[in-house]
Amino acid sequence: MAKVTIDKDVLNIDLSLLDSVLAFHGSFHIPLSHVTNAYVSDLEDLELQYDLKGTNWGLWKSVGVFANPEGLIFVDVGQGDCLVVETRGERFPRIAVQLSEGDPNALAHEIMRAIPDSGPVD
Repeated sequence: MAKVTIDKDVLNIDLSLLDSVLAFHGSFHIPLSHVTNAYVSDLEDLELQYDLKGTNWGLWKSVGVFANPEGLIFVDVGQGDCLVVETRGERFPRIAVQLSEGDPNALAHEIMRAIPDSGPVD
């Protein structure tokens, strides 16, 4: 699970200690100018094909770097909806995390509103 916050012009994705260990990766601090999209998905829709580095317990929990039809994706997801953030100019073009608290749909809209020059979001 992750805690996602917006601090000025940076999107912070802080993984729990356990998930950081399972994923062999720490937290993310992404400039909002590098974020291109944010939306809600579930684990099955991510179409994970290859576990490149991390831990995969099927539908119970997947944490780490995976490949899917669209390229590399960092995943910290279990059952239920997750937040997917698409980026440009970052190590991972897509990051999917399950939130420790809050509504992923509301957070996706908040991120889209915070992206520079993204225009109005309904």
